[in-house]
Amino acid sequence: MNGLNETVASAQAVDISSPSGLVPEGLTSFLADVYSNGLLGLGLFLLLLALGLALHGLNMKRTYERVAATTNGGEVSRDDLREEMFVRQGSNFNAAAVTGWLLLFVALSYFYFLTPEIFPRYNYYQVPTLASGPLGFFAFGFVVLLLALGAAAFVPREFYGYYELSRRMKVAIMLTGPVLAISILLSVQQGTTFPQVEPASRLLAFLALFASELALLWPIYAEALGGMR
Repeated sequence: MNGLNETVASAQAVDISSPSGLVPEGLTSFLADVYSNGLLGLGLFLLLLALGLALHGLNMKRTYERVAATTNGGEVSRDDLREEMFVRQGSNFNAAAVTGWLLLFVALSYFYFLTPEIFPRYNYYQVPTLASGPLGFFAFGFVVLLLALGAAAFVPREFYGYYELSRRMKVAIMLTGPVLAISILLSVQQGTTFPQVEPASRLLAFLALFASELALLWPIYAEALGGMR
């Protein structure tokens, strides 16, 4: 444990706010403070996700009320309305969306829990059997995939099936897979070079993670913003 504590201390001593060249220095420093604060980063991730779920419910409720208002007092079945509203987005898009959501949770886990840099007491290295194995990184990601599979599988039908997705939205969602793969690879690289911290790689992995989350949730946010106008 002493060796691990020294490792964590040396990692934290690295100047993570050095400019990456990707964004202005002041913004880089701010983002470094955000991504190095595990509770803040996870809180932001969960906030965006919870807000998306809440807005989805609000969007569905608003649509139901609008339809009910046109029936002159007649009853409208919510189940029938959902069935009528449902739009098939295509198998290729659905597969890409499921992949994007799966990789989102893998990228999140790799970014925050692969090394002791952010959470010294809760990370991959705290499981010696896993960390010492030749396929430890892969096994870690595979476990996360299994845990996220149930949630990700229903997303295309529950979320995207009730929204009119523009071509641009579909492209953005389908691109989250490759973008999140970059985030994962950068986090794996960090895991292999730890305790050395590479600020530019960490920043890029962070931006790829949260940009992808916003892209996956954007149809819901866009509909909610449109309904508030």
